[in-house]
Amino acid sequence: MSDSPKPRTIAELLDLCDRKQLPLRTMRFFIGEDYPEAKAFGIYQDADGDFVVYKNKADGSRAVRYKGPDEERAVGEIYQKLRSEIAQRKDTVNEPVLPINRAAPVKLHTGTASAAPVSRKRIIEGVLLIAMVAVLIVILVKKHNSNTPKRGYYRSNDSYYYYDNDDWYYYSGLAWDIIDDDEVGFDDYSDRYVSEYYDDGYNIGDFAQSDYYDGYYERSADAYDDDDDDDWFDDDDDDDWDWDFDFDDWDYGDTDWDTDW
Repeated sequence: MSDSPKPRTIAELLDLCDRKQLPLRTMRFFIGEDYPEAKAFGIYQDADGDFVVYKNKADGSRAVRYKGPDEERAVGEIYQKLRSEIAQRKDTVNEPVLPINRAAPVKLHTGTASAAPVSRKRIIEGVLLIAMVAVLIVILVKKHNSNTPKRGYYRSNDSYYYYDNDDWYYYSGLAWDIIDDDEVGFDDYSDRYVSEYYDDGYNIGDFAQSDYYDGYYERSADAYDDDDDDDWFDDDDDDDWDWDFDFDDWDYGDTDWDTDW
């Protein structure tokens, strides 16, 4: 195994996790495994030889973070997510607790005895109002996100579409063609979304092999080009990064399982 703190293969990642004594299954990380159940992060190599990095969301649907032949890139994706999940919990544990000023006790109310119940009632009403506003904001945000397309494949009535860089494409049965927005026969984007990466089960042409994909591929290749920098993923403090954490307190419910990553 490599002595590098950054794993570049699934085997090296497993070795690192073993040395750091990370309880991967408790953390809901499945390294080298195509885990089918909800609430899970994972990486594995499929039958075609591609490396797949995925997240199984709370509803059981799968968001594919990466699918391709580059094992180093795939391992880098899951490795950074592993560190990110640990770091988020460290930040929560280390949040400063504000000191209590015991020199000046707070007087809850003055005047008649009936003033306190009225004050508590107003506080309760205020809390309920804030909660209602928060719920409304969450609903509006979810509705907005569901009506905002993201890059990837969509399926509607056995027809496939692809969205990228503000453009829609339609698979005619022979090839991909660019279409106008008003030619897309649906607007419930989240319900029609399939995945970001191609799967042979679609039985259509891979959009990545079309002429339209060239521009995105070049931008993506530049982003991960390691000719000038061998460390394409963030490694600002790999050598000194502190893995220490009380994993007995790990609660995978603290992860936001409704996002794609």
